[in-house]
Amino acid sequence: MQRSKFFMLSTPIVLAVLLLVGSCQAPEEPKESLKPAPNWPPRVIFNTDGNWAFNYLTNRDTKDLTVILDALRGTGVDIVTVLVGIDDDLSWRGSPHGQLWGDNIKDWNPDDDYSSASVGGMSMSDVERLHANLAAVVDDGHDLMKIYIDRARELELGMFASFRMNDGHVNLEDRGWYGRSTQKMERTDLLLGHPVWWGDIHAVKWGFSWLWDYAEEEVRQRFLGLMDETLTRYDFDGLELDFSRGAHLFQIGERFKNIPTLTEFMRKAQEIVRRHESEKGREIKLIARVPVSIDAGLELGFDIETWIREGLMDAAVLGSSSYAMQRIDIERAVKAAEKSKVLVYTGFDSSTHAASPQGGYERNPITVLRAAALNGYKQGAVGVHLFNNGYRGHRQRPVPEGTEVVAKPVGTDMRGHFTPSDLQNMRDLGDAKALAKLDRCYHAENRANNYSGDYPAQVPMMLSLVGRGAGPAHAIQIRVDDDIAAGLADGRIKKTELRLRFSDTEKSFDRILCEVNGSKLDLSSASTIKNSKGEEWLVLDNPPVKNGINTILVVLEGIKTPAEHKQRRDPWPTLESCEIIVKGGS
Repeated sequence: MQRSKFFMLSTPIVLAVLLLVGSCQAPEEPKESLKPAPNWPPRVIFNTDGNWAFNYLTNRDTKDLTVILDALRGTGVDIVTVLVGIDDDLSWRGSPHGQLWGDNIKDWNPDDDYSSASVGGMSMSDVERLHANLAAVVDDGHDLMKIYIDRARELELGMFASFRMNDGHVNLEDRGWYGRSTQKMERTDLLLGHPVWWGDIHAVKWGFSWLWDYAEEEVRQRFLGLMDETLTRYDFDGLELDFSRGAHLFQIGERFKNIPTLTEFMRKAQEIVRRHESEKGREIKLIARVPVSIDAGLELGFDIETWIREGLMDAAVLGSSSYAMQRIDIERAVKAAEKSKVLVYTGFDSSTHAASPQGGYERNPITVLRAAALNGYKQGAVGVHLFNNGYRGHRQRPVPEGTEVVAKPVGTDMRGHFTPSDLQNMRDLGDAKALAKLDRCYHAENRANNYSGDYPAQVPMMLSLVGRGAGPAHAIQIRVDDDIAAGLADGRIKKTELRLRFSDTEKSFDRILCEVNGSKLDLSSASTIKNSKGEEWLVLDNPPVKNGINTILVVLEGIKTPAEHKQRRDPWPTLESCEIIVKGGS
């Protein structure tokens, strides 16, 4: 089948497509006769990139494509949002707005070295295999999205199409080329390009951004056309517009002035959804995934509060581009939704750089996810959104030998499985009462997992000198939305801990001053825990943790420069990690 090239279509066809989208009239008010959307409002929304297609090629058995959906029944997951593609790289052929992901790649191994290149934890050979699986589904006469939808109906799960509105994987010049569609490579005039937008280390490194420029009308109409096509082509229960993965849509210096542009784009998206809703006689919902910081969102072009007040979506998910953030403006979003009744969700990835005692990049730090979820519930969130999930299967992480597997593909590949603990974790994240009795880790966000649209990272932090002005303004803030005192009194909570990890403090440890909410703590009395790398955390039992914002001040007493520091680049005492642990009593 000949590949479609939206930007290479003849002028009449292009005009027809644009006029179709542009002529969308304001929809009629929803009628009471509309059939309700399934499982709305959801408690747990499960987002996946759809890499389950890995499971297909071995046996060419469509059951291998839905085994993950089967596993989700009974976990509390109400809705699954599945990635239909990245930008205009889709999971089907024959679209006027894009092409099958990978169809334009002629040589998957241009450097003759599969082993050294990886994308999202996958080798390039695996990336090629993913395309081969997608192509095989199509070549066998199947439609991947229809397979998902049909099985979701049987399992009584809601199924949404998810769009990453400007995914940043393509900026990796050494290995991101695989995700650049023909349209992107032929229409570089529609990209952010130069100057590189701030905040993407890969774009900065390579000097060019391959992301779409939403200031261009043609780009916005293209995405609106894709939304319209998707709801025409498939019987999805709704659409999910993911603006967080990634949040850069405009040139530097043009973001603020384009706030009205993006708000109008959302109005048109809503019009498309409501028109299809009226035509199909049933509710179709619109979810928008937006940055965790409302103010940071404004700086990027997102007027999140206006979107919520106007009810431009049915649900707002506040989530980071990646990782599990815990400073999220749930309370502020809920307040904005008082009249519009937009549902607000806490969103997070299943990974972080801050979860003692693992250290480094870790997936599935359930204590961190529990803390984020409970904070959200306490601030008024309706539920949780699990971004890019798949647990072990998402990055093809092997299951330890002897581990029970709940969802196993018919084939031998084993990608996309769950363990019993994975499924129980999902149940717990949807249950605020259960979370309040379980172990939780509230952490200061690490610079390694900080993205535009997030609150600024707080660690690592070089320790400031009291004698040179350090004081309360230097304190780390960790929000704990729970009545700790009451929990300790009734046995729901066993204890609390403050965990600190330092570097380069050997010659200045006795000068470190630590306060929690204004109360001094004696670090010399701390116990220690270590991870497999030999990294050590100090542990202080039962610090004075309170409900709300907790301030942790860690500074150096005196005015003298630390003894180990002689030159500008010499080591300086640094706080690498800071966490409040709540031990559940259940």
